[in-house]
Amino acid sequence: MTEVILQKLRELDISLDDMRGQGYDNGANMRGYKSGVQARIRNLNSRAFYVPCNAHSLNLVLNDSANCCLDAVLFFDIIQEMYTFFSASTQRWDVFRKYVKNLTVKPLSATRWSSRIDAIRPIRFQTAEIYDALEEISEDTSLTSVTGVRSRSEAKGIAEKLISFKFLCSLVIWYDLLCEINVTSKLLQSISLNIIESINQINNTKIFLQKYRSDENFEKILTQASYLANELGVQDSFSLNQFRTRRRKTHFDYESRDTPITDPKQNFKINFFHQILDNMLQSINDRFIQLEDHSKLFSFLYNISNVNNYEHLMKCCKDLQLALSSNDGLNSDINSVELCEEINTLQKHLQNENDPKAILQFICENKLIELFPNVYVALRILLTLPVTAASAERSFSKLKIVKNYLRSQISQDRLVGLATISIENQIANDLDIDDLVKDFASAKARKIHF
Repeated sequence: MTEVILQKLRELDISLDDMRGQGYDNGANMRGYKSGVQARIRNLNSRAFYVPCNAHSLNLVLNDSANCCLDAVLFFDIIQEMYTFFSASTQRWDVFRKYVKNLTVKPLSATRWSSRIDAIRPIRFQTAEIYDALEEISEDTSLTSVTGVRSRSEAKGIAEKLISFKFLCSLVIWYDLLCEINVTSKLLQSISLNIIESINQINNTKIFLQKYRSDENFEKILTQASYLANELGVQDSFSLNQFRTRRRKTHFDYESRDTPITDPKQNFKINFFHQILDNMLQSINDRFIQLEDHSKLFSFLYNISNVNNYEHLMKCCKDLQLALSSNDGLNSDINSVELCEEINTLQKHLQNENDPKAILQFICENKLIELFPNVYVALRILLTLPVTAASAERSFSKLKIVKNYLRSQISQDRLVGLATISIENQIANDLDIDDLVKDFASAKARKIHF
């Protein structure tokens, strides 16, 4: 993949030495710090900063949390099992629509974890209606065939899982978490988002998770789950563990055995609620550490008009010069001393303007590039660093729409044309169809004009 990128750069006559940013998803073959694509390119050009896609990083945070404990895995298995059961038969779906009038159950997405809120929302607010649909199917005595009896058995099994108080608590917790993560995910996929805004949004999410992990919020979760349990007419308490408590072997130097947690409420709080949130916070810290490093490196450029500490500014400029130096250290994109002086001078021309894009536009419009060359270069590098690759990857997902199993014989040129129209649909909608028809007709005219 590295060779493909280098070959494409040569075809486009773009020098690798001019690369100042590279962004990929979080696949190990792309982000590997030893032999990944970003590492191989950084060996050729140390100034090609690697910024992992924030949307993919957040997706992996949720993936880590959903697989951190057995109860979390079982919860999403039940959600998927519920959708599979109703969607597998038109008869079951008719019974489902009889009780559920608004939202419908949806499958879980294997790649976009933040979109799982769409699968959980119908169950969160229509638990009683879905339970009624399952109950009707399980009690339908007209289903006498082998398949029918099996359907009744499946419906009864899913209904029993649905009315579990542990499942209801898990439903409330995951709905709250996915609502917050969904907002952050959509913001991180914005094409206009910069590094500082990304870090601020991530920090807001961390603050929410830290506040959510409290005894007060846990009691609120139990209250909401109790309300759902009362709607279903079931007991609003955790059932006792029916499994035998496993005794673990200890080393001879241990003073005593660990006391097992026998209270089911406390067990759920520690081994599910706390474990999911702790894993989520740890995963965010681990997966966004590189973004935080880049943020610290360029953060002073987001506060140019308000910089007062000259020593701190000089230190930031020197760090940036070091980061923007070549592999051999003989040349750099900027000069730290000149950059510091230019920022101090530029402050007099700015009226409390700190937006890097607006400042760069001000320099270009007023033809001040020769006066502030180092600021000009630093801002260009900052504003072109890739923050997310999610919007670009959606272009590839268009191929599933354009070239499906009904169009397997489509030619490459036609596929490229249709994909371009689908991707750039806003531009395509503004085109004059009559002019396109005339151009097409004139290009494909069969008669010879004398």
